[in-house]
Amino acid sequence: MNRGALWKCPICKRPFANQNQSHSCGRYSVAEFLNGKSDRAIAIFNRFAEMIEACGPIITAPAKTRVGFQVRMIFAAVNRLDDSGMNAHVILARRVEHIRFTKIESISPKNHVHHFRITSIEELNQEVEGWLNEAYKVGCQEHLKK
Repeated sequence: MNRGALWKCPICKRPFANQNQSHSCGRYSVAEFLNGKSDRAIAIFNRFAEMIEACGPIITAPAKTRVGFQVRMIFAAVNRLDDSGMNAHVILARRVEHIRFTKIESISPKNHVHHFRITSIEELNQEVEGWLNEAYKVGCQEHLKK
């Protein structure tokens, strides 16, 4: 489903599905986000990013305090990363109650932010892969055509 070209902020050049999207305008990089992180933390981040990239074409959208992953809209993000693990979220079109989700925020009837914590690469399993594949469809905005 092609909903038209993404709008790019004239200042930071970040792409968005909505024109004049509110955001923290700035130029950030994944390298800056990973700077000073342990090898263990970077390995967890890299494995998560590999799983996301396996879903299909993406745009990596680093911000001041996190790294988002988007197609048309951000569908997953790493919100915190340190030696003890990673705090991340996926956006699903439905609310999924699951013991691994630490918090669920419903931001609209078809957009539910599911927060979770990863403390080892082994926790990045088929279950997380399923969430990412489902969230990727939200990133494509497929959930809006129904």
